[in-house]
Amino acid sequence: MKIREANINDAPSIARVTVDTWKTAYRGIIDDNYLDNLSYEDREKGWREFPFHDSFVYVAEDENQNIIGFAAAGPEREANPTYAGELYAIYICREHQKKGIGSILFRSVAEKFERSGVDSLLLWVLTDSPYRRFYERHGGHPLETRLLEMEGFANQITAYGWPDIRAIR
Repeated sequence: MKIREANINDAPSIARVTVDTWKTAYRGIIDDNYLDNLSYEDREKGWREFPFHDSFVYVAEDENQNIIGFAAAGPEREANPTYAGELYAIYICREHQKKGIGSILFRSVAEKFERSGVDSLLLWVLTDSPYRRFYERHGGHPLETRLLEMEGFANQITAYGWPDIRAIR
């Protein structure tokens, strides 16, 4: 497995990972109709519009150079006075989960932030997601919960924070 920084040419593969993991990870949490209508093309368009100039994406590749997971991060988007960096997304294809890839990607994000002088991090996760435990295992603490309404669905989300990015383990 190889971890590297992504570029715009990786958008189709990142879109595939996004759609495939949403359909497996969020089944039973997000409305099935919404999940069934996700498309690679729509997600690719979104990733092509990702602000690579001030944010970044790390990808995990398998031995055949197929992207099997990614983590996207950048500046915190809501001017939170405590947290400077934000993990926007981290997804690993189902068949590659529970192998430590997510942890390696998460630590890669933290290390890049730390090198650039960002010393704190937060992220938002669906409150009902069983993957919340991943963030707790890495030292994250729940901060607040609120309603997220987007594209025809509404779900509670919870923020996790690391006031000291070096605490990510």
